[in-house]
Amino acid sequence: MRNNWRRVLLGDILKLRSERTHSVPTLLSVTASRGVIRQSDSGRRDSSSADKALYWDVHPGDAVYNTMRMWQGVSGVATEGGIVSPAYTVCEPMENVTSGFLRWLLKDPRLVAKFLNRSQGLVSDTWNLKYSEFKKIEIHLPPLSEQHRITEVLDAVDMQIKTARYILQKRSMAHTGMLDQLFSTGVHADRKPTHTPVGEIPSNWETLPVSELCEVRSGSTPSRSEGELYFSSTGTPWVKTLDLNEGVVNSTQERVTDIAREVSNMRTFPPGTVLVAMYGGWGQIGRTAVLGCPATVNQAISALRVKPDAKVLPEFLLLALQHGRSRWRRVGASTRKDANITKSDVEEFLIPIPDPAEQEAITRIMADLSTLRYEGERVIAKLDLFKRSTMADLLSGTVRTTTPR
Repeated sequence: MRNNWRRVLLGDILKLRSERTHSVPTLLSVTASRGVIRQSDSGRRDSSSADKALYWDVHPGDAVYNTMRMWQGVSGVATEGGIVSPAYTVCEPMENVTSGFLRWLLKDPRLVAKFLNRSQGLVSDTWNLKYSEFKKIEIHLPPLSEQHRITEVLDAVDMQIKTARYILQKRSMAHTGMLDQLFSTGVHADRKPTHTPVGEIPSNWETLPVSELCEVRSGSTPSRSEGELYFSSTGTPWVKTLDLNEGVVNSTQERVTDIAREVSNMRTFPPGTVLVAMYGGWGQIGRTAVLGCPATVNQAISALRVKPDAKVLPEFLLLALQHGRSRWRRVGASTRKDANITKSDVEEFLIPIPDPAEQEAITRIMADLSTLRYEGERVIAKLDLFKRSTMADLLSGTVRTTTPR
């Protein structure tokens, strides 16, 4: 299967570089997703020492890894020279290995597992992989020609993913831009917006608090100490904040048993119920979804059930909450670390309301854009899966890119 591959140690292909000439003073950093980059491009505050006498030199093509986080696969291959802090380990590749192949090899999940096994320290915050242990790890090394071909294949898949992410980003921007436009001018271009407490909306729309449109209920969280008595893979879906996907929730990470529902007085909400996150700080407050299946919710979520006589579609209500998410900052507060909103805040939240026909038109337009966005997300998920399986096959030699001699 891989008869011309050789068993070698990482120390046979990567020699420790311990230089401090600082001939190229560019400060570099290593990230989990982007590899070795300039620190100025990392988006993080420069916390480097003013005295960089102990910083290591990095040459183009060197493999650099975070000594304290190599068990998480934080490594990369440098494309330019520079310096890195003593928190990193710098390795010079030998002539029998290519930089491109190294970049993929060091991200191989099976190899990362070996990094974890070789890391030393009492707790995860102190685990570190010293070069003395790193160099002892055994790998299977293909010939140079096959290294080049493996790199070409995996780079091509990676480029497909990057292209798909770029397209998705553009679709997301179009979705946000269209939502803003529809809530300021509606579907009729000849109308002028009027200023209201919720921002500019078409002059013939009205604004109503959620309490006039919906029955608002909060959820409940069963005791974790009861384990399987309250939680089961076959129980009723139980929605948590992280399940809120800004779309339709058809499944959840966890489910609760009938006993948990009875003991915790949990209400099961029907499909069409709109959900809003109340806790978790600014990154979570206002996250939304609409139920596509009967489900319970936890105490951090408000469940909005549209009243029978209210002239608002659940799908439009969802869009209105998404468009107005920034307004939660006016009311969000906390005596704890993370900001939160209350059930009363949700009930008082103002919703801009057009007539039912315009609501339907707006939801159709946004549904089409959402479909494009979800299709893009599915494409990326499939490509990510293909990338992982292809890495496993090519880096193990299970699938060959060239005919063995």
